[in-house]
Amino acid sequence: MKALLLLALLSIGLLFVLPAGVNSYLYCSPGTYDTTPANSSVEACVNCSTGSYQPYYGQQSCYSCPPGSYCEDGMSYPQSCPAGTYQPIYGGASAQDCLQCPNGTYNPYAGQSSCSICPSGYFCAAGSNSAQPCPLGTHSPTAGSVTVQACLQCPSGTYTPYPGQSSCTICPSGYFCPVGANTTQPCPSGSYQPIPGSVTVQACLQCPNGTYTANPGQSTCSACPVGSYCVAGASSPQPCRSGAYQPVSHSVSAQACLSCPAGTFSANAGQSSCSICPSGYFCPVGANSTQPCPLGTYSPATGGVSIQICLKCSSGTYNSNLGQSTCTICPAGYYCLAGANSTQPCPISTYQPTTGAVSAQACLSCSAGSYNPYPGQSSCTICPMGYYCVNGINGTKACPSGTYQPTIRATSVSSCLKCPNGSYNSNTGQASCSICPSGYYCLAGASNTIPCPTGTFSAIPGSSSVQACLKCSAGSYNSMVGQVSCTICPTGAFCSVGSSNTQMCHSGSFQPLEGSISAQACVQCPYGTYSANPGQANCLTCPTGYFCVNGTSSPQPCASGNYQPIPGRVSAQACLKCPNGTYVANPGQSACITCPSGAYCPAGSSNALLCPAGMYRAQTGGISSQDCLGCPAGTYSAYPGQSYCTNCPAGYFCTAGASTPQACAIGTYQPNSNSISAQACLKCPNNTFTSGGGQSNCIGCGWYYYYYYYGSCQSGYDDTIQCIAGTYQNNASNISAPVCSDCLAGSYSSSADQSSCNTCPAGYFCEVGSSIPSPCPAGTFQPNTGAVSIQNCSTCPAGSYTTNVGQTSCSTCPVGYYCEAGSKNTQPCPSGT
Repeated sequence: MKALLLLALLSIGLLFVLPAGVNSYLYCSPGTYDTTPANSSVEACVNCSTGSYQPYYGQQSCYSCPPGSYCEDGMSYPQSCPAGTYQPIYGGASAQDCLQCPNGTYNPYAGQSSCSICPSGYFCAAGSNSAQPCPLGTHSPTAGSVTVQACLQCPSGTYTPYPGQSSCTICPSGYFCPVGANTTQPCPSGSYQPIPGSVTVQACLQCPNGTYTANPGQSTCSACPVGSYCVAGASSPQPCRSGAYQPVSHSVSAQACLSCPAGTFSANAGQSSCSICPSGYFCPVGANSTQPCPLGTYSPATGGVSIQICLKCSSGTYNSNLGQSTCTICPAGYYCLAGANSTQPCPISTYQPTTGAVSAQACLSCSAGSYNPYPGQSSCTICPMGYYCVNGINGTKACPSGTYQPTIRATSVSSCLKCPNGSYNSNTGQASCSICPSGYYCLAGASNTIPCPTGTFSAIPGSSSVQACLKCSAGSYNSMVGQVSCTICPTGAFCSVGSSNTQMCHSGSFQPLEGSISAQACVQCPYGTYSANPGQANCLTCPTGYFCVNGTSSPQPCASGNYQPIPGRVSAQACLKCPNGTYVANPGQSACITCPSGAYCPAGSSNALLCPAGMYRAQTGGISSQDCLGCPAGTYSAYPGQSYCTNCPAGYFCTAGASTPQACAIGTYQPNSNSISAQACLKCPNNTFTSGGGQSNCIGCGWYYYYYYYGSCQSGYDDTIQCIAGTYQNNASNISAPVCSDCLAGSYSSSADQSSCNTCPAGYFCEVGSSIPSPCPAGTFQPNTGAVSIQNCSTCPAGSYTTNVGQTSCSTCPVGYYCEAGSKNTQPCPSGT
């Protein structure tokens, strides 16, 4: 039975089993208590009854539920009553035991045993968890109010600026408060209210005359300040106008503002007194500014009342500004009339040395030998050296060029002296003359130097005539005027006495020394040298490829086919024939060119001789036609100058030395290249034929042809009508009678029975009826397809070349070589170039 009870208690969680190693007692969980004896191994746990609780394990009794809470069956902790309720006793059993706070009370917290009385200024309905404040403008003087109706409006003359007030605040002085006011209303500017508790704006009193209130809400009015007046109800003082003043406070109208008396002024409005008029000015009654004494007058005293106090400046003084208390003394160089507002300058060529001059009669004329170029001067300037000054003239007069004046205070042009021989003056107004420089001479009164002529010189300064210019000695020259020495005659030239230029030794001669005096000094260039230009100091060595005779101006080239490898040769006998296997195309060469492949060159050749068609030479340096080899059987060469032979094409045979392939006869074919005889041509099998010679295969009978045997043709049959190579068949639809047309210029057909011709390739030309394209020769090029004749092959321009036929462009001549227009080979530059 106990075992069943234990299992039951475990299943509902009312038993607690200790961990291993602890006494094996079972404890009742929180919210229950034990009803069995203390020595029992199994506890009988029972839920705490309603109105009680138990927070601990293994207890034998439960606690009574405290006030402010309730405890249902089996609770481990009390449950608090919510805010707005209370529970005043122990043993509360359910939420229904939590009572609403009664009217006029509230509870802001859970778990309370009583409710708080609603404070004054607030109201609390039943079940309130907070007190509700009375609105602005109301109050509630007693505690425990239930509804908003308990909040009373503030009586007239009071206000509440915040909610939840228990009483209203009395309206302060300067303000008024109607019934239910939540803020004070200020009395407007220009009024005041001295008593607190006012109810309406009618309680606000107008400020009396002579006072004001600038701001609203005032309990008193301020006294109107000095310099102003205030009418009844004024919100600000009115300033007295400029030109008036007001010395006492509490003034009530503009009539209280007094005009400033004569001799005083007030520049600004609202003044309590007027300022004294300063010296140099006058101020009439009511002045709002000072009036300045006019130009040319002054007033030394303050408090002037009218313009009559402004006195004219006395003679010898002036005033150029308004409002002056004194006059300025007239400066030296000027005079001032009575009442002057500016100084009058003494005229040009006069002066006035003292201050306070009263008229123009005080201005003194400058004495002879002095001048004044400007008005208003206190002294005259002494006439400087190089100038003269006439009495009464307003400036200096410069002595002319070619003259000088060495003293001050000169009075006329006669004081200007001519420059003596050997000196000059190019400028006016000079105190001395400049000595004539070397290379020039100067006559008396000279304004410029005269240069010594070309071919002469003058080494000494101060020369006075052309006779001082000496001729250049033999062996020297002068090419420019005004020289102090002569230049020594250079190498390559000679100079006679008085030379203005050098005389050049002619080309073909030389002159190695400076200072030569005649043509006899010029020496002919010796054998093996030359001078191409006149005036040479030495001769140049004759270059390789050339020879130079005595006195030559240009080297003579060795002829084509010859060469000359050593510089400084003296005759044509030095020119050597090109040896076998070489050639020289151009004259003046220092070496011969190796004969190219495909050609041979006998001794003394000026050009390479091409091996003929049907022959070739693979190596360079051929010396005779015997060096050209016939093409072996099975090959051919179609053009001269070939370095190799071309394989004989299929459909053809080539005998030894062939220049063109031989076509296999009509009705035969040859499928391989390099055939050597007609025996290599095979008959076409039965029912096949060839439409022309030179075929690599046979075709079935029919198609474009007619023949005598209908439906078949015998082996090797050749009696067909065909279009040969170089033509094409232009009416393919007519099988029985084809029409063969020549290929047009710029096209070709290389085999028979073609329906069209091929375009001639670049580097070649094709005339009318061509069966193969013709290559452009070496030394030419052709960049376009469809060329129609050899005239379309363009010569290679100078500086380029082509060594092979059929080229589309020319190669650039390499460094160290030259290539004339149409070159097939490059030519080396001569030695020394």
